[in-house]
Amino acid sequence: MTAATITAAASATAVTLISGVVAAVVSLIVAIGTQVALSVRESHARRYLRRRAALIDAQDAALALRGRVGEYGALSRANAGRPSAEVEAAERRYLDARALLEVTLTRVDDQAVVAAAQRWRSAAEVSFISTAEISAAQEQREWQAVNAAIGSALRSEDGTSPRS
Repeated sequence: MTAATITAAASATAVTLISGVVAAVVSLIVAIGTQVALSVRESHARRYLRRRAALIDAQDAALALRGRVGEYGALSRANAGRPSAEVEAAERRYLDARALLEVTLTRVDDQAVVAAAQRWRSAAEVSFISTAEISAAQEQREWQAVNAAIGSALRSEDGTSPRS
């Protein structure tokens, strides 16, 4: 072999080796980038599912409280403040439902939903229980506002309402 042939063979081997190293580095960078992108996407999906579950739980808890506060208010008014086992049982169910809503709202990331639920709860307690007058229409508007806020958050891409 001549010196030129040896030099050409060594040069071809070096080019092949460099090309192989470059291809391996590019493959590694692509693999790492893909893994990071997948991890971020999975994190967003988990956060959305957590937010969605919290919103649905809050809506269910609000619905349960609405039934319990109405039941307790009706019994309390019918008994005109006289103690009875039936009123006490209804009050316990109402307080349990209220506590469930409060606990459930701590899991909701959307402050607009939390605020709407708290406004509705206050209006419902006055409307159904208190002797102070608040119109059923006002309680209904607050109820619709809670459901609108939750619905908006559920339909969003990230599980939060546009106002939060």
